[in-house]
Amino acid sequence: MLFAVCALCFILCQFSRSVTGVLGPSLRSELGLSADEMGTLTGAFFWGIALMQIPSGILFDRYGARLTVAITLFAGVAGGLLFAFGESFVALTTGLFVLGLGTSAVFMGAVVLIAQWWPPDRFATLSATMMSLGYLGNLAATEPFVWLMDWIGWRWGYAASILGILLCAILFLTAVRDAPRPPGATKREPESLGTVVRGLGEIFRHPAFPGLAGAAFTSYSTNFAIRGLWIGLYMLDVHGLELAASGRMLLVMAVLGAAGIFLAGWLAGKLGSPRRVVMLFAGTSLCCLLTLALWPGMPTPALLAVLCVYGLFSNFFPAILEHGRSLFDERLRGRSLTSINVWVFVGVGVTQPITGFLMDSFAPVNGAPPEAAYRAMFGYLAAVIFCGVGLYLLLARFPRRP
Repeated sequence: MLFAVCALCFILCQFSRSVTGVLGPSLRSELGLSADEMGTLTGAFFWGIALMQIPSGILFDRYGARLTVAITLFAGVAGGLLFAFGESFVALTTGLFVLGLGTSAVFMGAVVLIAQWWPPDRFATLSATMMSLGYLGNLAATEPFVWLMDWIGWRWGYAASILGILLCAILFLTAVRDAPRPPGATKREPESLGTVVRGLGEIFRHPAFPGLAGAAFTSYSTNFAIRGLWIGLYMLDVHGLELAASGRMLLVMAVLGAAGIFLAGWLAGKLGSPRRVVMLFAGTSLCCLLTLALWPGMPTPALLAVLCVYGLFSNFFPAILEHGRSLFDERLRGRSLTSINVWVFVGVGVTQPITGFLMDSFAPVNGAPPEAAYRAMFGYLAAVIFCGVGLYLLLARFPRRP
């Protein structure tokens, strides 16, 4: 029951953050949003998540994951409904920011609960399974949501997912417990503020932390910029693919992404070092983005092939998470993982507005950004991967265990 509630909530949260990839044309035509505004709008969601990561880790230790996740989800529901029925750029941006704050604790709360309820040897498998299940939300945010938009419109379709999140908040309060009975077996005494601060300082001073932060900044921000915002518009503006066709392509990318994220976690354990997995996945993603950036007039079949490869290899965060888990003691586990996880969402919060600015810096052709704008954006994302993973390879050494 506990795992099912966590998985359902995570799926709905993934849907709420990914559906903007399909909504891009609707938001542009219905509300007249510019590319810069589109980037800022989607970035606001991830700034909300980023700001709550470290506070969530502290709240997990002091009050438990059940209460932390439930209360923040209620706030997220208010933000989601504001986005669903907002009529201005400010209302939509505020709604997504509050929704980001409210859903910020869901995934890491699920990880904490897994650690409490299951033995250590099942932690990696169940955490990777949770990540993969989240991609069902990405799948639902593609062609299925296009069908729903045709039926009831995007606003009511989005509102339905927010009501699902409200149901999850209620289930967290009524059907989830922080630990098996007796509670004394896993209960941890709340730490003092001084101890919390010293623990965070210990994490931030670790010599590998900047490298882990760089890789985390890179892994999801570049993936989401493509899948969650620009690729639908690119297929429409440059290749002339209609909404249904781009929705099918996004569906394929989401399926491949679910397989890839599980593959990254499995290989990190199988090969004995997550660094090799990060190098493989990041190198392949870099090649795909450089291809998109440097090939003008790319034929549509070649584009679809590149997007399939990119969808499979673009998210290697499980390998980064495994690397971070291996470096810190159990007493710092929650704070260390959230301190790494925060850079995932900082990456999206920074990258989305920058890509929007790049797109707007080119004069539109027939009311849409030209191919050169998209190629510049792809080139920027390739540079992000090169710099972030380069920092990881230089600084984040992996301690080999006997």
